[in-house]
Amino acid sequence: MFEGALQLIKNGIGTAVPCAAVAVGIGHKAFVRVFFGHRQTEPDVLNITEDTLFDLASLSKLVSTTMVALKFIEKGMLSQNDNIGNFLDYTGSFSDCKIRHLLTHTSGLPAGIPLFDMQHKNGDVLYSILDADRCCKTGEEVIYSCMGYIVLQRVLESVGKASLDELAQKYVFDLLGMKNACYNPVSMDSMPIAATERYPDSGEWATGHVHDENAYFLGGVSGNAGVFATLDDMISFAGMCSAKGVACNGEAFLSKEMFELALENYTPDKRESRGLGFQLKGNQDFPGGELLSPGSYGHTGFTGTSLYVDRETGLWGVLLTNAVHYGRENRSGYLSLRRSFYDIIITEYNQLCKEGRI
Repeated sequence: MFEGALQLIKNGIGTAVPCAAVAVGIGHKAFVRVFFGHRQTEPDVLNITEDTLFDLASLSKLVSTTMVALKFIEKGMLSQNDNIGNFLDYTGSFSDCKIRHLLTHTSGLPAGIPLFDMQHKNGDVLYSILDADRCCKTGEEVIYSCMGYIVLQRVLESVGKASLDELAQKYVFDLLGMKNACYNPVSMDSMPIAATERYPDSGEWATGHVHDENAYFLGGVSGNAGVFATLDDMISFAGMCSAKGVACNGEAFLSKEMFELALENYTPDKRESRGLGFQLKGNQDFPGGELLSPGSYGHTGFTGTSLYVDRETGLWGVLLTNAVHYGRENRSGYLSLRRSFYDIIITEYNQLCKEGRI
């Protein structure tokens, strides 16, 4: 089942990616769950295992920060129409920014700032972020912003009165049965971790330390990146997304109404289609290929991770890799692989349905 998609990934091992953990399913039923390759290639070759943790990179935005925000909105602790100034003592140049703008990447905040290489007023990166020059007027355009999600992290921590990693554990990971998902797994010596990139200063591989420089500077817990998870963790998460908020134990993680609100296209006329935290398939270029239906939803991560759910059928795919182990410049092979993977699973699913095999 899904032999073509699996063969595609297998063929990419050793060139596009060192290893891959792959799953395809609908709702909480996984049709395939397969592992290929080596989680580390230098200096020692280490095979991937079923419990290998992957650095989710920006997929963390969806798995952790977004889900905590949606839980808070549903509980009435937060509104997407709240101004950030309701929760933060300082708003800088962005006093008109609302929670919705952060979730849809329409805040006007820059995509990235090298926080790790700067001095910050009062030692707080929030000043540097909110004093940054606007890229556009708030609400005017989608500019995918890691900075916006760091601001959102601070809002959530203010509301939840705990750090983001604690909030994610309580409101997301525990409720969804994501048993190994965490921030900063380096202390978990018993867990195998897929190595990402080599640190240029020390020559050591980033294994268990978040790959994103800003997230690393912030102690590994950041609104834009930092979550590590196994394939089984992501199968649980993908199943919930496919089931529109229902967890694998049958309980409502989010109400159907809340989940559908998150899947609305708030930016149909802009450069990207965005829901509340979700990347959507609209009329613009879409990283998940050509064949997912309109409104399909998910997210990607720079290290080589992705999750997409087909809006019409609920078919989901999870592709976890450590593509940056070959260097962050070696991107074209992986990006092509990712697009083809999601196209093929749709084609093969349709054929399996015709044959009555699903």
